[in-house]
Amino acid sequence: MQEKNLTRRGFIKTASGLALAPALGWVPGMAHAAEKEIVVGTWGGDYQNLLQQIINPIVDKQGVKVVYDTGNAVGRVTKLRAEKNSRRGSMDVALLGEVDMYDAERSGTLEPIDAKKLPNLAHAIGALKTAYSIPHIFSAMTLVYNTEKFPTPPDSLEVLLDPKLKGQVGFSDILYLYNAVFVGLGAGGDTKSFDGGKRFLTKLKANAPRIYPSNEAVAAAFKSGEIAIACMWKARALQWKDSGLPLGFVIPKEGSVPVSFEAGIAKNSRNKDAAWEYLNAMLDPQGQIGFAEKMGYAPTVTNASLPENLKRVGFSEAEVKLLHAYDLKRLTEGKADMLEFWNKEFKAG
Repeated sequence: MQEKNLTRRGFIKTASGLALAPALGWVPGMAHAAEKEIVVGTWGGDYQNLLQQIINPIVDKQGVKVVYDTGNAVGRVTKLRAEKNSRRGSMDVALLGEVDMYDAERSGTLEPIDAKKLPNLAHAIGALKTAYSIPHIFSAMTLVYNTEKFPTPPDSLEVLLDPKLKGQVGFSDILYLYNAVFVGLGAGGDTKSFDGGKRFLTKLKANAPRIYPSNEAVAAAFKSGEIAIACMWKARALQWKDSGLPLGFVIPKEGSVPVSFEAGIAKNSRNKDAAWEYLNAMLDPQGQIGFAEKMGYAPTVTNASLPENLKRVGFSEAEVKLLHAYDLKRLTEGKADMLEFWNKEFKAG
């Protein structure tokens, strides 16, 4: 097992490099075509749409056919565990954030990374690599706000507690883990536990925050004017701003947390060779540029040369200094308790 705690130095090198970059179930006896079919567990919405638009054409050339199993991260990790002792699992590739991926690896459900089967892995940023997954895209949490309601950008997480914003603060339910660590920084917390997040969210509940089922639903709430501010990835803020919404985003003075969305192969994958081809395609430089352009996420490979108009997906050195690395082991150990708090104490009522 390899723990991946993204150091500040490593992230600075990563972000600076980006900123300066030049322009379904198995049926025995099925026909040969099914031998290269894989099931990829992922989130739905824009991310899945872009996987279909960008990654599918790459693997189509190798004859790999992809079926997407859509759901939340908790469900994917649970499925990997439940099928751990099955000879053939129902999922070949799992896409998860780094904390959930670490949890899946700790449970013994993932195939170790074989660099020989991943030619594109040689170009992946070292600080983002693990022994059990490949990094696909990354970003960091920000305060996203309606510029028509905030003439001056907010500079602190404390703004979420302002009574004037009662009922106007939004969260994406699927990001409960990252939301908790992020806002916890505003209550004197750190990225080693969820204690700060619980304290902040307990106070915030009096301000009647709104919780939406997906990131796309948060965007719709901004569009309708239902919310004025939300906690969300910088990448999504860029995407929504480019779509015409009057939005700004900022890393607050308390700091933020980065995120790397990763891909791993189930140990009992039915078609590992095809799964390796899919992971390699996710690291294809042109595919990475496509995600930067369409979704605002920073590439995780150094040979994805960003054109001038996409350098904004990276982070300045000043912003990087505000980013805090995770303690993956301790956060994983507290994840189930945090989910129970989020559902039964924060969301309830």
